[in-house]
This record gives sequence, C-alpha cells and structure tokens, in this order.
Amino acid sequence: MALDRSLINQSPSMNDAVCRWFEEFPIYLRHDFLSAHNFSMHTQPGIELNLTLEGQGTFVVDKNILRQSPGQLLVFSGKMPHQVFIDPSDLYTRMVVLIDDRSLSSLMPGRDFDWLSDVSCQQIRLQPDTYMTMKHLLFMMHKEMRERKIGWQQMIVSGLMNLTVLVRRCLEAGQTLQGSPGKRKPGRRAGENPISQLCQYIEQHLDGDLSLKTMADHFQLSPDHLIRTFKKEKGMTYHQYVLLQRVFESKRLLLQQSEMSLTDIAYSVGFASSSQFSKTFKNITGQTPSAFQQQVQTNIP
Repeated sequence: MALDRSLINQSPSMNDAVCRWFEEFPIYLRHDFLSAHNFSMHTQPGIELNLTLEGQGTFVVDKNILRQSPGQLLVFSGKMPHQVFIDPSDLYTRMVVLIDDRSLSSLMPGRDFDWLSDVSCQQIRLQPDTYMTMKHLLFMMHKEMRERKIGWQQMIVSGLMNLTVLVRRCLEAGQTLQGSPGKRKPGRRAGENPISQLCQYIEQHLDGDLSLKTMADHFQLSPDHLIRTFKKEKGMTYHQYVLLQRVFESKRLLLQQSEMSLTDIAYSVGFASSSQFSKTFKNITGQTPSAFQQQVQTNIP
C-alpha cells in the first residue's frame, strides 16, 4: 500500500494507554482487528511483539519498512517510533504483547530478559508448529488478562516465559526474514548448481516472497536465464514448481497438524488466502484440501 508520509514524518506521540497499564502490571496483550487508519507514529516503554494472524500489514519501525504476513512475528523496542498501516481493502488481525522489561526484571529477580531488550527490530518467520504453539499461548494469556480470575498474573508471567523461549530459539536458529537488519541474502555458493540451491531455498521458505524477480536477484541470475535453465533442468516452469512445493507441504500439514485451520495452513505455505489455496490444491490434486483430509482420516485405522 502507499504509505502516508505525513503520518510517518510527524513527531511520534507517547502511547499513554500502555503507560497507564504498565503502572498496574508489566505485561499487556491485545487482539486487534485493524483496518485502514490515519494514526501517526507512537512510542511506549519496553518491548513489543506482533504476531500476524490474518491479512497483510506494513509496519514502519524507525527507518525500517516491513511487510507482515500471517505466521510472522515482529519484535522491536517500543522506544522506536512505530506504526502499522493497513491497505483500505484489507482487514488485518494480530496478537500484540507489550512488555515492560525493566519492571518485569525487578518483579522477577534472577530472570534473564536482557537479551530481549537488546532486540532492536527483528522479523521472524515461524515454522507452522511454532506458530500454532505461539498462537495458542497468546490467546490463553489474553483470556487470563480479560477474565482476571485468581492467579491471572502468575498465568500470564508463566505464559510469557514460554513465549520468550520460543522467540529466542527462533532467533538463534536464524529464522529472521530477508530485509530484517543484519540479515544477508542467501546468494550463490561457489561450485554448486544454482538451480539446486534455488530449489533448496524454495523448500525452506515457502511462506516467503518467492517471486521470480526476487529469487533471480537473490541468486544473482537474470530472470530470463533463470526461466530457461529452470525449465530445462526441472521439466516445468519455475511458477509450477513453487505451486507444487506449496501443495506438497500443505498435504503434510493436513496430515500431521490436524489442529491447524485451512486458513493457517494456506498462509504458512505462502498462499495469499484460503480460497487461493483451495483452488490451487484442487487444480493439482483433483480434490479440495478438506476432501483430501477427510479421505485420509477415513482410511486411517
């Protein structure tokens, strides 16, 4: 979408609502359903985590412009001016966690939150199982915050400990997206077949931007050369190969991750919507994802 530069260039305001909440408790969660808006940049104390559930959002964090898709997590310092902008034709859904790391450290002495404070801005691609675990964890924490039953603070703190472990594992595994600060392009490894390298990359990044132009740039190939070489080596077009790999991975998820919705599976393998996923799946396999899943479950003893 076209970003409104007048909103970005304004002096950021302090998010007073978050500051007031932090006076009561150092962890705050929101389940947001966002559409296009005209809010300017803002800041707040602590750390912010955004897990995208549905739709597309464009985050501006200080000087970084980052496109968020379902199954992606964005972590950054709340002190950096930031805002999310939504296309007028889209509806964006997310879970937000705000952490006052200083107050939390004093509340829980001996717990190490320093590493989280050092994460200035990172965009993480979550594996499907990690995404589902994180999603369920955040909804549980959000429910505790809303209902405020006995021990709700302890439940949220316990959930946060599990959440931060997941985030740390993702960062140490190098699951940050292209375009995040300090992340290098994959490039070509000398002496290896570039098409083989490209296919390995596709299989590991099905939920990312796999457009021909982007991949040609990443692997230092001209688009025309990539098209010709790929068709010669694989016997199919680049676009057909990407769709096949996405359908193959979706089959695995339909079989092994029965708790995932069709929408979650669609986004996790790189389809823009569940309808596009179902249409492509049927064109390739001859049946819808739901029919495939039901057939397999029926045949399992």
